Amino acid sequence: MIRIGHGFDVHKFAGEGPLTICGEKIAYPQGFLAHSDGDVAIHALCDAILG
Repeated sequence: MIRIGHGFDVHKFAGEGPLTICGEKIAYPQGFLAHSDGDVAIHALCDAILG
């Protein structure tokens, strides 16, 4: 049996960088506005796994 999960997460660009995607900090002039670490890729992955 194969299970497939779909997840998503969105954050607004705001403030100064860096961006954090999959735990990696990326040098970019803007970062994400978020109440957590703002890592959209990890949050979407967790959403897909946990449902």
